[in-house]
This record gives sequence, structure tokens and C-alpha cells, in this order.
Amino acid sequence: MDRLARWTVLLFACLALAVGVAACGDDDEDEGAGGAAATQSSDDGASARAAAEEAIKPYIGQPSAFPVTEPLKEVKKGATIAFMDCGTPICGLFWNLLQPASKTMGVELKRYKAGSAANTVTQAWDSAVSDKPDAVIAAAIDVELWKNQLKQLQDAGIPVVTTGILGTEQYGIKAAQAAENASSLQGKLMAAYAAVNLPDAKKIAVYDVPELSFTRLVTEGFQKEIGKVCPDCDVRVVHIPVATMGTTAPQRVVSDLQANSGTQLAVFAIDEIQAGLPAALQSAGIKIDTLGNSPSPTQLQYLKEGKETAALAVDLPVLGWTLLDQAMRGIVGQELTGDEAEGLTPMQFLRQEDITFDPSKGWTGYPDFAERFAKLWAGEGGS
Repeated sequence: MDRLARWTVLLFACLALAVGVAACGDDDEDEGAGGAAATQSSDDGASARAAAEEAIKPYIGQPSAFPVTEPLKEVKKGATIAFMDCGTPICGLFWNLLQPASKTMGVELKRYKAGSAANTVTQAWDSAVSDKPDAVIAAAIDVELWKNQLKQLQDAGIPVVTTGILGTEQYGIKAAQAAENASSLQGKLMAAYAAVNLPDAKKIAVYDVPELSFTRLVTEGFQKEIGKVCPDCDVRVVHIPVATMGTTAPQRVVSDLQANSGTQLAVFAIDEIQAGLPAALQSAGIKIDTLGNSPSPTQLQYLKEGKETAALAVDLPVLGWTLLDQAMRGIVGQELTGDEAEGLTPMQFLRQEDITFDPSKGWTGYPDFAERFAKLWAGEGGS
């Protein structure tokens, strides 16, 4: 199932309308033609809104589909899986998520602290190649820094699974998780959500982080889709340097909004930009709707307190366990299916009323995900 293609079709553009008026027509005929054009334009707008509503429906009030549905036909017990740690908090989170997953599957995990600098990445990947693991999981490390080691692993028949890394397909890595497909889809869904649930917001600012390349894809997906579902919306893009996140990013956003006082909606390609923003907005006397992507526990708390309007949440626990599932399927030679094959993980739009859980523990759409994976890894079908 190609979910990305399906929603691309659903989120179609409004039909262009060309109305020719005969030069010899009288005034009444002109008025009739204008009325027809207005009616057609209204119909097109209604169609675009209906398409947007249909696109976001699977993400409202419930999570999207569980990504893994086919049971593993075989599990190589005792297999060794290398985890290449990029050294950031998100990579630390994945390492923690993989601990119980590996115990459930019955495999061994080995952590390699690669970081993101060229020299430390090379050393870590060289060590992993030398150790000859059964599979490798890499998170958020630019493939250009380890493409030579990747070739060695591929030549040895060792599968490599990635998350949060763009441009892997050209190196022979398939089904990259949290990469191009997911980022583009997130942008499109956020545009559809804005058009349906925040229809009065016509002047929109999108804040992204140039150093985080996936945010560019989220932004591009939003821009392309908003032009289809809200042709009269005006979107501008504002870059927030990664070094300012958690420090001066809130003031940058506030300054931008003060310079563009007509802005009605602030969209964040990565919701962590909003860390500290509610207080900064309050101090500046600015009230504005916000829509974020991939909220952390901090932003989930903002939602609970009504300090953030809405966010598209990504199920990181399910993603973490999916990485291990994908690695084992590579080891035993089993094809991927469903959303796992598309690199898509469960997502859901969250508002204040949806935060019925402890925000500090993050969000999962499937609290029983461990049991689901256990059944799949035991050869039993999921549901």
C-alpha cells in the first residue's frame, strides 16, 4: 500500500477555470457569466476542502495505521544488531527504546558512539564493519560520512536500516524510516489540517531549520499542498538556525512576527523550535495559532495547557521497534510490506482535548505496541 501516493491523489489541486465572455454579449449576459464563474469557483473550493478533510481523517481522533502487519516468518535468535549512535538526545531515545525491543525479540544489541564528526563516525563504522554484526541500525548520521563502510557491509550481505537520514536510496538502502516519504507527507497533512481547521488563517509563516534537512521537505510539502487546498493563502518561510534552538529561537520567532504583524498562523517544521515560545509570545503580547510537527514532551505539555494550538505527533516508540523489525526481516530475507515498506510510522493530530496521557512520557498511538510486536515476532498476525 502506497499511502503517500494515495494522499497525493486525495489532496488534488482545484480545477482551473477559464471563462470566455463574448464581446457582443449584453450586460445581463455578462452578469450571468460572472455568476457562473463564482459558482464554479465556490464548487472548486468545496471540492478542495472535501479532499483535505478526507486526507486528514485517518489522523484525527486516532493514530494512523500500525506499520507492521505481516508476522516474521523466522527470527534469528542471538543475532547481533549494531546501533550507530549519533550522540544527540533523539539517538539516545532510540537506544533506550531498542533495549526492551531486543529482549522481546531475543537478539543482542551493541552500541557504537559515532557522533556526527567525520573522524568519530569513521572510527565507529570501521569498528562495526570489523565486528561483522548480523545487521546495522543507523540514526541521523549523514550517509556521506559512512558510505565506504556501507559498501563493505553490503558486500558482506549485512543489511543496514536507517531512520532520520535522507538520500539513502542512491546507496541501495530501501525503506528509509522517517525520511523523504514521511517528511513530505507530514508537510502535506499539516497544510490540509490548516485549511480545514484553521480556515481563517490566510497569512502563514513556516519556520524550519536549514541544518535539519528533513525540515526542508516538510516545508516544501506544506507549500505545495497549501497552494492546492487554500489558493488564497500567503505563505512565507523563515529559517531558524539549529544553534538557536533552546536558546534564542523564541525571540527570533517573536521578532519575525512583530515585523509581520498580519501573520495569522505559525507552522513549525519541527516542533522543538517552540521550546520557550509561549512565554516569549505572552511577554510580547502576541496571540497566534500554532501548528507543529513531531512534538516533544515539552510541546505536548504546551498542548495540554492550551499554549499550543495543534501538532502532528509521530509515534517514536513504534518507530524504534519497527527499526528492529526491519533489521530482522533483512537478516532472514523477508520482504517489507505496508507502511513499513514506505518508511511511514503512526501519526496523529493532537489538540488540548487529546492530551489525556502524561505528556512527560511522550506520545504513542498504540500503548500495546510491545504486545503487538511480540505477536508478530512469534509468527502470529497483528490486529
